[in-house]
Amino acid sequence: MKRLGVAALLILTAFGSQAFASEFTDKYESALEANDMILQQQLLEENKAKLPDEIGALVKDGLSPDTPKELRQGKFFLAETLARAHKDFTGDVEPLKNVKKKSFDAQLSAPVRPTAVSGVYTIEMPKATDSVKNVFAPDNIVIKKGETVKWVNTDAIAHVFSAMPVISAGSFSSKSVPAGGSFEYKFEKPGEYFYLCFIHHAMVGKVTVEE
Repeated sequence: MKRLGVAALLILTAFGSQAFASEFTDKYESALEANDMILQQQLLEENKAKLPDEIGALVKDGLSPDTPKELRQGKFFLAETLARAHKDFTGDVEPLKNVKKKSFDAQLSAPVRPTAVSGVYTIEMPKATDSVKNVFAPDNIVIKKGETVKWVNTDAIAHVFSAMPVISAGSFSSKSVPAGGSFEYKFEKPGEYFYLCFIHHAMVGKVTVEE
């Protein structure tokens, strides 16, 4: 099992055991905080049959509107940790993919269906303000198969973004889009495309392509 970073442990500690789904996750969290890898593995082995339910409960809590925003990523972090263990035990990657998608969704605004101009949908990367910076606007859109999206950088700095592997229906990469530049991509395959800026990792977006 991989050794967790200090930042991840601090996140879990800050959230406290009451944030998680069951007695098992409470014990597992404590083992993570203590960096007790032997106990972590023992708990996983003893509860391997329960992992899908535990993962599902954590994802449900992470998506709940009753869960404070600052707690959501902690729930998804633990759900992803358990999903990786489940994959190692069974070879089943679907719970891990689902956690990653739901975690990504939790960072986005509600999906919108924008209006195309000359057959092209525009997503802006706006100039930073005191309250908002490094965002895609809108960050979550729904379009049809065969339609084109154009990202326009009106920010003062460059951005480079790409679809996330494994969880996206396909791949695209903008390379570097300088201030005043743009990037276009025509979506030929239906599905969900999750993407982020590799310079600013909190800058995330999603394009859902329908038939």
